[in-house]
Amino acid sequence: MAQVVAELEPRWLDGLEGADLEEGRELLRWIVVDWAREQGRSSDAEAVLRIQKADLEELTAEGTEPLQALRTRVLQRLVDHLGAKTLALGEGILDGSVEDERGRTQGRELLAQAEELASRLDALGPSPRAEGIRRELGDAVMEALYAVERKAMSPRLARSARADGPPSVF
Repeated sequence: MAQVVAELEPRWLDGLEGADLEEGRELLRWIVVDWAREQGRSSDAEAVLRIQKADLEELTAEGTEPLQALRTRVLQRLVDHLGAKTLALGEGILDGSVEDERGRTQGRELLAQAEELASRLDALGPSPRAEGIRRELGDAVMEALYAVERKAMSPRLARSARADGPPSVF
């Protein structure tokens, strides 16, 4: 992990100073730890690393400054992780494996996380990438709200419910 950080630092931190440099280091370390976690679940760790590096590079190809690219990547991954939790919670409620009150409590906790991520997303400013993250965050919010209120659900949770349920007559 330290080797990957050392390899990436010149590319992503060159020219940064002071608080920006410290933030960049922190973001880069977080990204590499996240990559390592994903590599640990894969049978081809090197391919995971290659893909993750290419995804990060793609952000600067879109004209994003390196520090902004690191901020965007971390936020994207945080939203991805939140979305995995909210979808799993919603599916657990649907299949009965998550008890009612526990689901509501977890839903409220996940909604609070979503609000914090929405604030960070607002701070990123407008971009096509930020709008994609915002849509994914919207799905996570809908799933967390479903856990709390048992009303409307996200399109992906609805698809999951249909996939697990009886065939449609339409």
